[in-house]
Amino acid sequence: MTAQLEEAITQAQAAVQQQGDTVRSLKASLKDGKAQQSEVEAAIAKLQQLKLDLSEQQKAYEKATGKTSSQNKEAFRAALTNTLERRLFYIPSFKIYGSVAGFYDYGPPGCAIKQNLTQAWRQHFVLEENMLEVECPAVTPEVVLKASGHVDRFTDFMVTDEKTGDCYRADHLLEAAIEAALEDTKNPLSPEARKEAEQLLAGVGELKMDDLHDALTKFNVVAPDTKNPISKPFPFNLMFKTSIGPKGDLVGYLRPETAQVSSSSYKPPGLAVCLSSGTPV
Repeated sequence: MTAQLEEAITQAQAAVQQQGDTVRSLKASLKDGKAQQSEVEAAIAKLQQLKLDLSEQQKAYEKATGKTSSQNKEAFRAALTNTLERRLFYIPSFKIYGSVAGFYDYGPPGCAIKQNLTQAWRQHFVLEENMLEVECPAVTPEVVLKASGHVDRFTDFMVTDEKTGDCYRADHLLEAAIEAALEDTKNPLSPEARKEAEQLLAGVGELKMDDLHDALTKFNVVAPDTKNPISKPFPFNLMFKTSIGPKGDLVGYLRPETAQVSSSSYKPPGLAVCLSSGTPV
C-alpha cells in the first residue's frame, strides 16, 4: 500500500514538473507571438489542477502512514534547485559536458549574494573586531595537514548502494531515519525508545564506524533513492588531493578550511610589526 502511494506521488510530481515546463514554454512563445493567451491560460489551469492532485496524494500518504512523504521533501528541494538555476543564482559547472557533482558557477545574483556575505564578514571582523585580513594559497603542502591531523582524521563515513554503487553520507541517512521514526504518529515509539532515539540523534556525528553500522542496522536504513541494501560504513577523506611542481613529487591538498593556512604558525618578514595592532583573519 505504501509503495503504491509513493509511486502515485512520484507520478504526480513528474506530471506537475512536465506541465510547468509546458507553461514556461508557452509563456515564452506568447512573447514571440507564437502562442495564444487562451493556450497559456488553459495550460496554467491544468497545472493548478495537477498541483491539487499532488496535494491530495500527499495527504493520503500522510493519513495512511503517519509520516511526511520523503517524495514531498524531495519535490520541494527539486523545485527550489530548479528556481535557483533558472534564475542563474548558480548552475552546475561544465553542464554541456555532463558536469561533475560539487562544482558550480555563480550567476549574477549568486555573485552579488556572495559578495554581500564577504563584505558583511569583513565589516564585522576587520572593522569592528580590529582584526587584520590576509590571503593565503588555496593549496597546502601535505606536511602542514599531516601535522594538523587532517590527513589522518578529516574524514566522513560513507555507505554505498549495494546494487547501484551510489554513495551516501552514512550519518545523514541515519539522521533522516531517526527523525522519521520520531515523527511517525502511526507507529509511535515508546517513551524509552524515544529517549534513546533522541540521544542517538544528538550524537550521530560522534559515532565510531562500528557503532554507526549498528545504528544503521537497528533503524533498517536503506538507500533513499532505490530502497536497496547499503554497505557497511567506510571512511572517506574529504580533502581534494593534488600534486605540486613539474615533477609531481610533492603532495598537496586543497585547503579543507578557509582559515587553515592563516592559522598556521609562521612569522613572515615585515608582518611582525603589523600584527602587533591586531589579529590576522
